[in-house]
Amino acid sequence: MRPMINECKRFLHVLFYAGLLVLITCLQAGAQSGLRITLKPDVTSLSTQMIQQAIDSCAGAGGGTVVLAPGEYLCGSITLKSKVRLQLDKGALLKGSDKYADYRNDAFIYGKGLSDVAITGGGTIDGVDCYNPKGEEGFRGPHCIRLIDCQQIVIDGITIKNSANWAINCRNCSGGKVTGVTILGGHDGLHTRFCSSFTVSGCDFRTGDDAFAGNDNRDFVITDCKVNTSCNGFRIGCLGLRVERCKIWGPGEYMHKIQRRTNMLSAFVHFSPKDEHPVLKSGNWVVRDVEIENVDHLYNYNFQEGLWQTGQPVTSIRFENIRAKGLLSAFNIIGDLDQSLVLEISGSQFRFRERAGSAPGSFEGAKLSSTGFFNARNFSKISLTNITLERLDHQPLLQMSEGKEVILNNVRFVTGRDNSAPYRLTGISGVTKSGLQLNGEKMQ
Repeated sequence: MRPMINECKRFLHVLFYAGLLVLITCLQAGAQSGLRITLKPDVTSLSTQMIQQAIDSCAGAGGGTVVLAPGEYLCGSITLKSKVRLQLDKGALLKGSDKYADYRNDAFIYGKGLSDVAITGGGTIDGVDCYNPKGEEGFRGPHCIRLIDCQQIVIDGITIKNSANWAINCRNCSGGKVTGVTILGGHDGLHTRFCSSFTVSGCDFRTGDDAFAGNDNRDFVITDCKVNTSCNGFRIGCLGLRVERCKIWGPGEYMHKIQRRTNMLSAFVHFSPKDEHPVLKSGNWVVRDVEIENVDHLYNYNFQEGLWQTGQPVTSIRFENIRAKGLLSAFNIIGDLDQSLVLEISGSQFRFRERAGSAPGSFEGAKLSSTGFFNARNFSKISLTNITLERLDHQPLLQMSEGKEVILNNVRFVTGRDNSAPYRLTGISGVTKSGLQLNGEKMQ
């Protein structure tokens, strides 16, 4: 019995010291990763070196947080590091230099090849519309946040204003989480190329150029966001996109700086530029519970000659419970010759803009196939179920041609006047119709 007791005691001692060693190791690791440096504003000079040294110190300690206390920090380029959080407390203003020479990597805040990086807090980043005479269009300065080949990214709670180029620019990044971010003015809001697994929620983007943009993305979820722009809400190519409970409206509160206008062009536009050598087809989209108001076009896709749309085609999109009013046109689609597109729309209402003239005859330089309210050509299947198309017109509101299958189920045409042919279908292989109405009356 005694040898057994002694063996148990030795086992407990080993277990105790092993546990103690693990605890000490964890505490040391926690101390390293928990380094916290709080900075105070220096109004006498650029704060670039002070902030960069704090970031480097945290990185050297294995990680940590650099806190900008309330106040104004005038700064040039900052380079982020892995496992380091840049926290802007409420009342902190990180203000960019107005001299492009103070920036590197064409970025205000830059990171490459990083993992576990974060920019958080209730503070503000001001890009001051930094002017670069050799920049894009002869004036654009640095991107506000530029990340390349990074993973596990958190951007939370901050406000970005007056970005001299794109507010958030990500390329070949994965695992991005953007929450509670406000973007005011500048150019593109979140521009992602060749990125995957991004979630965006609770954001408020009010931009001069596209709010969301980019190509060859995969698995994006965008929820509970406000989108206002003088260009396009979503100009994006993505395999696996979900947009839910968002509000999209125009005209833009901030002018498009190149074209000097504020009208919002489109809520959704396909984006697949050939010169980016795209490899992914865009598809598996679900857009639901979205409000759209005073936007020229709801969805534009022109694979034949659309601007930056001809790299890879679209395969499948589903719109559910869309409430759209103040439109000049609802859908303008010219698909690929293989007729890849499957479009499903249900439980939605699309209303023409009151007191507006006919729909514009072109979108971004490409002539529209028709001035009708809903136009589609070259597709595999279009299914419309429980939808309303409302526009005062003698001409067809809905026109489709060169498709494999069309399903019209409980479609209501509201023209406000006599219209014997509210829709026109030509070159369609198979058509199924039921429950059609014209101005509240059943159609034969």
